[in-house]
Amino acid sequence: MHERWRALWVLSAARVAMGFQFQVIGATAPLLRDAYGFALADIGWLVGLFLAPGVVLALPGGMLSARWGDRRIAVAGTAAMVAGGALSAFATDATMLQAGRLIGGIGGVLFNVTASKMIADWFAGREIELAMSLFVSTWPVGIGLGLLTLGPIAAWGTPAAAFGATAVLALVSMLLVLALYRPAPGAPAPGPLRLSALAPGDGWRLALAAGGWTTYNVAFAVLVAFLPALFVARGLDVAHAGALTATMTLTFVVSIPLGGWLIERTGRPATIAALGILGWAACIAAVRGGGDPTLSLTLAGLLSGWAAGALSAAPARFLGPAARAIGLGLFYSMYYLGMGVLPRLVGAWADRAGTPEVVLDASMALSIATIVLLLATSRAIRRTAR
Repeated sequence: MHERWRALWVLSAARVAMGFQFQVIGATAPLLRDAYGFALADIGWLVGLFLAPGVVLALPGGMLSARWGDRRIAVAGTAAMVAGGALSAFATDATMLQAGRLIGGIGGVLFNVTASKMIADWFAGREIELAMSLFVSTWPVGIGLGLLTLGPIAAWGTPAAAFGATAVLALVSMLLVLALYRPAPGAPAPGPLRLSALAPGDGWRLALAAGGWTTYNVAFAVLVAFLPALFVARGLDVAHAGALTATMTLTFVVSIPLGGWLIERTGRPATIAALGILGWAACIAAVRGGGDPTLSLTLAGLLSGWAAGALSAAPARFLGPAARAIGLGLFYSMYYLGMGVLPRLVGAWADRAGTPEVVLDASMALSIATIVLLLATSRAIRRTAR
């Protein structure tokens, strides 16, 4: 038991660094707009660019981990995050900044796909929703840490200092994985990977599960990326705007493991997840209507995380051990496609409307889509178990 929880801790710590690097664009967006003349759509593009490599690399990443071993690919992914953060820190123009963002994103994809498979190897069939809830919660920990620190770092120094900080944290995470992670007993040995490892119907179940995980994450990602700009437009300074957004993010960190615990206690993952998302949407509607943002965003964070464990653990509930690498590769390919495209569309919509307020409308619509896909996935998994 000690070994699997240590593995979870090591991988979760590395995922904090991933969320931290992802959020550097949102945390420094007002300064980047001044430095590079970026529009909101450009900021959305940089947000999505970190995740866009997953469209083409998630499946090969799964194949690489199956062929060469999970630990090697996880270390390679964190090393690319170090390189991407460093290149962004030394960027002298928008092209170099985009290149650094892309390299960091490539590393994030390789790590995320591989680490999810590692967690499934250790926890499949026992506390998988709780384990995935704890693992997933580290992404908003990194985002919240970024919101609290990267904006002030950039304002005190330059945006380059903020990008450099993400490279340092990625380096620490790489050393942790290299030194402390060990493979799960019974995990498939490295070797060739074949599509035939998937069971009939796995493709459809993966599409539903990936759809729900995507809309859920995009709804959250566009909020943390654009809320600082929205609050600045409402008259707040950059530090206050970032702190308000961090309120939702940090309470989100608490609600994710709480949701995992509720699921373990009740055995009703779809019900707990749907209730949490509905509450989240209601809180965002309150912000849209001019309600107290501190109260609304605190409640939004406390409710929104309930769905994370159920959504992220769904593939592990039906994929067999031999199919996990390729199945999760396909799952994340679909996820990254949505994460690469949808934030830019939301940013373009905000540009056309002339206000970031419409981001709140987009987040609410995506939340409702998540509930529909969540219920469809749950039904498909139950039919498989019969």
